[in-house]
Amino acid sequence: MKRILTLLFLICFILPAKAINELDLEDVGIAKYAVLEAKYDFSPVRILPDENAQRFTHLRQNVAIYADKQTKDFFRIDLGDGNYYWAEKKYFEVQGIIPEKRIQKVDKISFNQDKKGYEIFIPLDIYNAYSFKEEPWGLEFKLYDVDAKNLEIKNKPGCVNYEFKDYTLTLRYTTPALFGYDAKIDKKGLYVYLRKAPKIKPKKPLNNIKIVLDPGHGGEETGVCAFGVEEKDVNLKISKQIRKALKKRGADVYMTRKRDKYTPLYQRVAFADKKEGDILLSIHQNSLLNPQDVVKKHGVGVYYYNPQAKELAQKLQDELVRETGFRDDGVNFASFALTRPTNPVSVLVECGYLIDKHEKEMLTNKKFQKKFANALTKGVENYLRYLIVF
Repeated sequence: MKRILTLLFLICFILPAKAINELDLEDVGIAKYAVLEAKYDFSPVRILPDENAQRFTHLRQNVAIYADKQTKDFFRIDLGDGNYYWAEKKYFEVQGIIPEKRIQKVDKISFNQDKKGYEIFIPLDIYNAYSFKEEPWGLEFKLYDVDAKNLEIKNKPGCVNYEFKDYTLTLRYTTPALFGYDAKIDKKGLYVYLRKAPKIKPKKPLNNIKIVLDPGHGGEETGVCAFGVEEKDVNLKISKQIRKALKKRGADVYMTRKRDKYTPLYQRVAFADKKEGDILLSIHQNSLLNPQDVVKKHGVGVYYYNPQAKELAQKLQDELVRETGFRDDGVNFASFALTRPTNPVSVLVECGYLIDKHEKEMLTNKKFQKKFANALTKGVENYLRYLIVF
């Protein structure tokens, strides 16, 4: 075990640093900076020049960032915080080459709030890069390359504080229970949304809670195939049982697909955003590269990406293991398209392993599917009751 940990340390920390130093970095042009514009929503900015590296932030379409160097596949990003980040070229388009950054003047911010949360409006002519960072005390939002020396703030709530330093505006939202956030842009500027945890009724916690169910795969995208069963069909059947169980307990439920239909990943994310879901549950069945490994690794597991979703993942896993009798395959960190959304609290559930014959028999049994759905519903209720203490 010690040798394995040492090897992982070398791979994760020493080798990437060495690899970065050895990169064949080139100038972006005759001037210092290339102005890049995000081509898509959720365009990633990473901490290393690797398409699988951890995301530092992701940006909405048309948001601008500055690159000072480039490799064959990546731009090196300068946010002015003393660190360098990396943007894959396929997600960004060069708008021009300039000698210095265009610092955007920000002289006012306005706050609006209702029972659902806070809306922060920042007027901008250029959509500057931003980042979110979840902290134990709440959420930190940063807007880069701005001049906010003479900032005027209207209707600021006591739970939000701000700081301006080194051309970076920082907003800190203090809350005991983070429950969704996002940023969007329009012609007027940037909107930051900070959602409040919903008011929960202890006896009926799912009342008026919006849940988006995502039956994984569909159409020509079959997912796992084992023992004559295709994952897409199992996902849909279990999701329909989950919808019934959730609706019976008072939830408003929306499904990204209701039939055997191919639905692109980010169309599913956009659907959850449009429906203003409070919780996003993506339903899948698991597999392994080597099916023989299923003797040791099988069972139910839940995956999350954002820290705010970890408690939901744990509550679901506890109830699913207890009620189904399946092996505990863990609460796992994973960067999936359906775990990364921040506006709904988002998790992905691997109900079991279709390549395990026993689990396949259970997961394709209608009576067990109802049992699974009821267990998952209890898990969601336990999570919502957990929020009441805050």
